[in-house]
Amino acid sequence: WFWDITSLKRLHLRGCELSGTFPDELGNLTLLETFDVQGNNIQGMIPATLKNMCNLRSLGLSFNNIGGGITEVIDRIPNCSRKNLQELALMDANITGTTLQFVTNLTSLYVLNVHGNQLSGSVPVEIGTLANLTYLNLGNNTLSGSVPAEIGTLTSLTHLYLGRNNLSGLISEDHFAGLMNLESLDLSSNNLDVIVDSHWMPPFNLESAWFSSCHLGPQFPKWLRWQKSTKILHISNTGLVGKIPYWFWTTFSDATYLDISLNHLSGNLPLNLEFMSVIKLLMQSNLLTGLIPKLSRTTEILDISRNSLNGFVPNFQAPQLRAAALFSNSITGTIPKTICRMQKLRVLDLSNNLLSKELPDCGIKELKQGNPSSNNSSKVRSLRYFSLRITSFLLSNNSFSSGFPLFLRQCPRLVFLDLTQNKFTGELPGWISEAMPGLVMLRLRSNKFSGHIPVEIMGLQDVRILDLSNNNFSGAIPKCLEKLKALTHTSTSNNMSFDNPFEEGYRSSMSMSSSLSNDSFLVVIKGQLLEYRENTLYLMSIDLSCNSLI
Repeated sequence: WFWDITSLKRLHLRGCELSGTFPDELGNLTLLETFDVQGNNIQGMIPATLKNMCNLRSLGLSFNNIGGGITEVIDRIPNCSRKNLQELALMDANITGTTLQFVTNLTSLYVLNVHGNQLSGSVPVEIGTLANLTYLNLGNNTLSGSVPAEIGTLTSLTHLYLGRNNLSGLISEDHFAGLMNLESLDLSSNNLDVIVDSHWMPPFNLESAWFSSCHLGPQFPKWLRWQKSTKILHISNTGLVGKIPYWFWTTFSDATYLDISLNHLSGNLPLNLEFMSVIKLLMQSNLLTGLIPKLSRTTEILDISRNSLNGFVPNFQAPQLRAAALFSNSITGTIPKTICRMQKLRVLDLSNNLLSKELPDCGIKELKQGNPSSNNSSKVRSLRYFSLRITSFLLSNNSFSSGFPLFLRQCPRLVFLDLTQNKFTGELPGWISEAMPGLVMLRLRSNKFSGHIPVEIMGLQDVRILDLSNNNFSGAIPKCLEKLKALTHTSTSNNMSFDNPFEEGYRSSMSMSSSLSNDSFLVVIKGQLLEYRENTLYLMSIDLSCNSLI
């Protein structure tokens, strides 16, 4: 009955779970100006009966399985509407082709989105004829060759996305000459050299910029200093060398996402970044030295791993921090006591550092400072109320000493605990399973723990990785190993539900901070050093070797 409503001008069927093919009767709607069927499961080419839709202004076919070549798709658009078509959305539609020359016939386009297809060939110089274009997205295809300078004549352009292609060659001032309205630019994941004069002042003020894997260096681009409206900046792996300029932190003080990782940036960081608005700050794999600064109240994710930082500033603060990757630095001393006040912290990776002594005990005094509204209840209830929310705590390859950390009594939500390769001593306490009932991974390998393995540890019903190897444990292996219920299950990997404790912990801890670059760990199994990444989800292991057990 739909196709009898021939007076329709606008038809929006986005995300309606439609399937099958386009019906030929679609051509009955000759007055249609807007046709949007994005986000369905429609398969096959649009019908040739569209030839009578001479009023078509907007065609949205994204997120379907159109298939076929781009030339065939364009041929199905009515000739009589091509010069009036203002919006063409073909994102993730499984379209192939080696030419984008069709753009010369669509001179009225405001929006062109062919992101996420299999288009190859080059970006045609005729792109400059689309004078009305405000949004151009050619990203995530296999386009090659250079970017034509004619793109710089599109004075109305606000969004330009060319990322994730095979583009190469030079990007110069000419490519940006007329883009005074540009707000968002993506050139990432190409082989492009962005070379502009050191005194060049861009005509635009970007809100978001992606340059990852382009070549911007070796000097830090001075033109970025004028981008004071930028909220998102990605300049990772861009060949930058030397110190981060002093103006960087003030210019991007209002940015929420900063990624300067995988460069050769050196020198010390400012000791105080509390004035910034950044939520996600990525600086891993550089040559940074000095102290880890006080962070903004807005910062939730910090990755400063694989640098040469040597400690924390006094009274280190990060009140909103949820995930911190600080591994593979040269951090000495102890973990700051202010961690006891980080009530939102979920993931903390300090492995491969030079930390020593013992962990803060997070006594009631420290915890109350993070929860000033507390009442005068009993100490036991208070400690439970003030418990931390850490789910992933990784401290391997440091020099921590003393007994099993009392700090962990305040971590009832812990899922992943790795204390391998330290100098912890003494016996394991019986409260491990009571204080951390949801542990899925408990790794204590290569320490100096001694005594009997407590029977209570077998109360960890969710544990799948239990590594107590290379310590000084003695006595009999507990006979109640069968209480480790998760290790007796045989669920297949394809049927693991989200309420599975390992998957839930894995997603909340690791996937929450997918940018954190230490999403793997090493396991010694039968003398082999094996690296596990996403497949950690399916590993089950007990290792009690290299002790004095009977």
